[in-house]
Amino acid sequence: ADALASLAERRGALLRYQAEVRRIRVVRGRVDALELTDGERIEVAGVICNADQQALAAGAFGAEAARALGRIAWRERSLSAITWAGPARARGFPLAHHNVFFGGDYRAEFKALFGERRVPLDPTVYVCAQDRIDDGEPADPAGERLFCLVNAPPIGDLRSFGTEEIRQCELNMRNSIERCGLGLRRPCPPVVTTPTDFDRLFPGSGGALYGPASHGWRASFRRPGARTALPGLYLAGGSAHPGAGVPMAAISGRLAAQAIMEDYVSTSRSRRAAIAGGISMR
Repeated sequence: ADALASLAERRGALLRYQAEVRRIRVVRGRVDALELTDGERIEVAGVICNADQQALAAGAFGAEAARALGRIAWRERSLSAITWAGPARARGFPLAHHNVFFGGDYRAEFKALFGERRVPLDPTVYVCAQDRIDDGEPADPAGERLFCLVNAPPIGDLRSFGTEEIRQCELNMRNSIERCGLGLRRPCPPVVTTPTDFDRLFPGSGGALYGPASHGWRASFRRPGARTALPGLYLAGGSAHPGAGVPMAAISGRLAAQAIMEDYVSTSRSRRAAIAGGISMR
């Protein structure tokens, strides 16, 4: 993030933090300005929004911007998760950087997630051993940074997850990895994040981590592209095409930049200028 910010500033970008946008103002059918919560108005030629697309659709940036996208039902969202992050000591076998421990019944797992709107009793568990490369040993055998994740329904805006439910989820998670031969000992309680927390971090998402649902043959075609129905409003980020994850989110930024440059060239009026002769063959 720091490298991207530094590059943007070297290219002439002005970065302003903690500047909350209250409304994307629309004049004569196109984006005209940003109105901040402190009353400041910033006139713009275009806006790239990298919030979750459903924040726009839900009206987080005003009713006019909301009409640029359609709302989706919770069943059309991608998965959410419950995660545990903190130091731990792993025993049983060497961990790779990325590790997946599959539950006993994959079909039952997705029935629980989307049919019954609950966390599976026998979940598939993802474990990231953040300090390891391949099968290498951690720098400190007494403990290492581990990030554990189980899938959860994307309903963080519909209900909260109570203490007892989270405790039972952690017990089920531990049972799943122990059945595969991995044991964990934690010197201190981990940091726990639920779909409710993810929805608070990313308003409008319901806690969905990957934007619209990525499963189903139509999913890729329904994900919004860089351009929206509102001229001057563009999308980037994990909830836009081509999808979630740092590499694809970076591609979405390139697509948004390309769309803006193409639209600007097609609508701007260039002033006449003298052009020096000669052709460069480089």
